Amino acid sequence: MKKKPDETMLTLWMDGELEGDELQHVEAWLQAHPELLAERDRVQAMSATIKRHMPGSIEPPYPEFFNQHILRHIDDDVDSPAAASPRRQNGFWRWFAVPMAAAAMAVCFYMGTQVSETPEVVTPVAAQMGSVYTPDGNVSADMFRSADAQATIIVLEGLDDIPDEIDMVGEPSIDRSGAVMVSTEITF
Repeated sequence: MKKKPDETMLTLWMDGELEGDELQHVEAWLQAHPELLAERDRVQAMSATIKRHMPGSIEPPYPEFFNQHILRHIDDDVDSPAAASPRRQNGFWRWFAVPMAAAAMAVCFYMGTQVSETPEVVTPVAAQMGSVYTPDGNVSADMFRSADAQATIIVLEGLDDIPDEIDMVGEPSIDRSGAVMVSTEITF
């Protein structure tokens, strides 16, 4: 057999439960896999040891007492009038539950359509991004978000003027607070 048997076939073979063509196919495949023969011997030895040390069945103590107790409970369940009433109530509740479930779904759907979107809460940029550290105590930093530029702007006050050697790219724009925004490019 060129094709490997599935796990079920190998398990049946290890337990000694294969017969006929299936047994011949598995044994033909096993000629190339002698390590499985040793594994089967170990499994069969373990099974024999377990069978020797464990009884096939254990008789419970006082079996008549247990049997009578179980039969009494079965008789009590069959004879009690409460056993028949849940069936009648179950029919009523089943009839009542279907319209109630449909009504609950309709109410939930209606409430879902009445929910409006809440406006976006705007939090200050400083709260979103934390604070800006300036190592110089004479420099202060303020942050704000520019919706037009779609950027966060950091305004530093208390710095020296920008040297003329640095080329400015683009036109500076002045915000209503008086801050000047420019892009810089250092050329070497």
